[in-house]
Amino acid sequence: MSTVKVKLNLTFPTERVNQPVLAQAIKNFNVSVDIRRADVQANVGGYIMLEMTGEENDIDSAIAFMKTLGVGVGFIGSDEVQAY
Repeated sequence: MSTVKVKLNLTFPTERVNQPVLAQAIKNFNVSVDIRRADVQANVGGYIMLEMTGEENDIDSAIAFMKTLGVGVGFIGSDEVQAY
């Protein structure tokens, strides 16, 4: 398998701001992230723009995990249609 990189915009509802959702995804699914921009506030929610690197199936699993917790996941910067 080959390593891939995807650029994502994660949006966090207020109830997830104080939980280690991204840290759990990194640990549980063997992906790494490079945070490019973030604005997260306890009473408002927020977003994190990042580049995620890993095996394609691990990235898919990390994204599915975050979605189950109510985190919005959007794909950034490609003309190709993505499943995210």
